[in-house]
Amino acid sequence: MGEYEHIFRLASALLQHPEEEWLTGEELKNEIASIENQLVKMLYRQFFNHLQSISFLELCQQYAQTFDFSDKTTLYLTYPIFGENPDRGKALVKLKNEYFEAGYPLESDELPDYLPLILEFCSIAPIESARKMLQIHRKSIDRLLKELSLKDSPYQMLLQACVETIENILGKQKAS
Repeated sequence: MGEYEHIFRLASALLQHPEEEWLTGEELKNEIASIENQLVKMLYRQFFNHLQSISFLELCQQYAQTFDFSDKTTLYLTYPIFGENPDRGKALVKLKNEYFEAGYPLESDELPDYLPLILEFCSIAPIESARKMLQIHRKSIDRLLKELSLKDSPYQMLLQACVETIENILGKQKAS
C-alpha cells in the first residue's frame, strides 16, 4: 500500500464513529509512525495526542457535536451544497455511478457522498479513479476543513492531513 492510500485509509477509519480502542492506541500509534510525509505525520500525531487527553464518552460527544448535529460540518459532502433539495438526489446518483464506473459498485448502506467512504474508495481504487473522485469533492473537503478550523475542532487535523495529501496528488491549485 502506498503512502496516500495509507493516509486515506487511516483518515477514513478515524472519521467514522469513535472506537474505544483508539484511546489505548498502540496499533494506531504504529500506523501513524509509518507515515512518511512529516507534515501529515505531525497532524495525525496531534490528533492522536488529543485522543489520549479525553475519555471515550467525551470523544463520542465531541464527534456527535461536530458531525451529527451540524449541517456545516457534516461528513455528507453534498448536504451543505444542496440541503434537502431534490438536486442532491441527482448528485448522489451521479456519484454512485462514479463508483460503479471505477469498478466499485457501492455495497455500503452509506450515501456515496460520505467522506469516510470516499476516502476508503480512494485508498483502494486505481490512482486515476482516486484523482477523479478527489477532484469532484475537493471544494467540499476544503470547505469542511475551513468549518472545522473555525470551530477549532481536533478533527481539522485529520482534514488538513487529507488536504495536504490531496494537494500532493492533484497539485497545489485550489478547487474551482
